[in-house]
Amino acid sequence: MRILQMLFCILACLAVVAAALVAAFLRDLLAVACCLLGAVVFGAAMFLARGRADANEAQTPRRDFMHPDAPDEHAEDDPDDDKKG
Repeated sequence: MRILQMLFCILACLAVVAAALVAAFLRDLLAVACCLLGAVVFGAAMFLARGRADANEAQTPRRDFMHPDAPDEHAEDDPDDDKKG
């Protein structure tokens, strides 16, 4: 999902650049409005992809690196438990 988020961000930036170039060279307000609308759509898609990526990351358990001695939910799967004592 992060790749999709970055792709939408780049496309939104390119749409803004295209709007600036169209405004500078062609002076066509309808074309500028279409480019800016595309930038808004890609920006919204970027934030939607970010929300879905954050929701997926919230579901995956993370290991606590600050407190490695804390009880872990996957402690029964640890093969080093037999060696510890």
